[in-house]
Amino acid sequence: MRIMVIGAYGHAGKLIMREAVRRGHDVVGIAHRMHKHESTNNIVIKDMMDLTKADISNVDAIVDAVGAWTAGTEAVHYNGLEHITQMIAGTTIHYLKIGGANTLFIDKKHRHTLQELPLYYPDYMQDVCNAHAEGLKILRTYDDVNWTYVTPTFNFDPNGQKTGNYQVEGEEIKVPSSHDPNDGKHDYISYADFSKAVIDIVEQHKFVHQRITLVSGDNPHPTWRY
Repeated sequence: MRIMVIGAYGHAGKLIMREAVRRGHDVVGIAHRMHKHESTNNIVIKDMMDLTKADISNVDAIVDAVGAWTAGTEAVHYNGLEHITQMIAGTTIHYLKIGGANTLFIDKKHRHTLQELPLYYPDYMQDVCNAHAEGLKILRTYDDVNWTYVTPTFNFDPNGQKTGNYQVEGEEIKVPSSHDPNDGKHDYISYADFSKAVIDIVEQHKFVHQRITLVSGDNPHPTWRY
């Protein structure tokens, strides 16, 4: 398969690319700028907003692993998403957007999200949270795009081990009655296991038109926030 990874120099993007290459796929990474001391193999330096239909015409899947956390950059989580989806509408390309755990529902009626709990997402994170939520809202409107919104669970560990174990769950996360993330259970996954899961989904072309959550178990360091 030919797989494009947008955000190729980010923590998640880098590992997703590595996993895809390890399995023998033809991989191209997109990064908006050069990074010192990083490999340029299979990397195209181009802002995702400048990507054209010609750039994506021969790919089977696009993994959008863009990470934007600073003020003024977070809009890429929805305007970048919409730019890509408009180009691939009506095609067979599978678009996987790596989303934010803030969008997970904390009630059965899906009226409230994790973003509303300040111990999980304090005020300074709300702009980024809103951008992720807007991206998911936009994605749900595209019936003619083979999209999957892939959410890591709350404790997303860049330094965790690759165990090979993970579960695919739905749109809800169970929070402790204290609403304190340190008391949470079944809310952990390492970047390494997450990357394995993403490429599994790409290869199997599963969960189209679904938002899913990837989780591997309890946080091994419950007082740490990743």
